[in-house]
Amino acid sequence: MEVNGGEDQYEEASEWFVKYLNRQGDWLEKTRGNLMVAATVIAGMSFQVMVSPPGGVWQSDICSSGNQTGGTVPVCTAKAGTSVLEHESSKRGLYLGMVISSTVSFSASMSLILLVISGLRLRNRMIMAILVTFMVLAVLCISAAFFFAVALVQYEDDKIIYILMVYVGFWIVFPVIILVSQLVRFLGWLICFVCCCCPRRRRSPRRLLPVTPSPVD
Repeated sequence: MEVNGGEDQYEEASEWFVKYLNRQGDWLEKTRGNLMVAATVIAGMSFQVMVSPPGGVWQSDICSSGNQTGGTVPVCTAKAGTSVLEHESSKRGLYLGMVISSTVSFSASMSLILLVISGLRLRNRMIMAILVTFMVLAVLCISAAFFFAVALVQYEDDKIIYILMVYVGFWIVFPVIILVSQLVRFLGWLICFVCCCCPRRRRSPRRLLPVTPSPVD
């Protein structure tokens, strides 16, 4: 009897997990267009940040006279079309952070678009996991790119620094809240399932009927 009860619980858990994945697949199928729009907007924002960086670009080559091997030759420190803040040593770390976050966001968004338009079934577990991962990366990285862009163009203003600190705190606390809520939801289901407290209908164990003896002629 205990073996049959364990098998029934295992079957019910498997059925629940399959239904959960099917619901996720239905949600992704229905929101395919929304995913495309969101990924396109994020990709456009990431591209715009890179081609039009904060602070603008050099309009011409900047050259200064320098002595080299006994002669005076022009030494160029910047090239036309390159970012102005790229050559600012005090803010180079922020600029590199903006470049990295924008690149990751653009790559994740374009990969998501490619997966959606490739015709693959979104009910596939691996495709679902990849789509969710790419979307989370795109959103978090474009948020980080915004932070780096604002930090690059601000000049040690206490109010702006306070606003940026609040912004960073929000993007640290908010994803953690989502993660914890999902974890609590899963643990609640797991505890409810183990303790047999779920309102879900369970299968009754099979009962052995008594064997009636056949009449003897």
